[in-house]
Amino acid sequence: MKKFILKMVILAILVCSQVGCGKYESRNYRGDYPATIMINGRNYYSTDTAVPVEVDESVIQYTTSYAENGVPQKDGEDNFNRNTETPYAILKDGMVVVFMNNEWIEFKEKE
Repeated sequence: MKKFILKMVILAILVCSQVGCGKYESRNYRGDYPATIMINGRNYYSTDTAVPVEVDESVIQYTTSYAENGVPQKDGEDNFNRNTETPYAILKDGMVVVFMNNEWIEFKEKE
């Protein structure tokens, strides 16, 4: 019986130690850089806030490249999705939104 309990304790320790080994990635962050997109020569950063908006298809644009060094350097470049053509839009009120994880996420310039 003692052997069984000892095996279960060791197994529990191994399982618990493996839980912490998973790599944590916020949905909008890549390494040391916050999720960023360059639009009209300015970098916009994710607020990680979903916005319940209906975006008119006529204003939707798509990313064109991925910033390998972590910071976008040209319009349409992002640092959070290696696949190009991530939808984004500038709304009438000037709000920038990017379609990520099946929702529109607000991006803002740093103040």
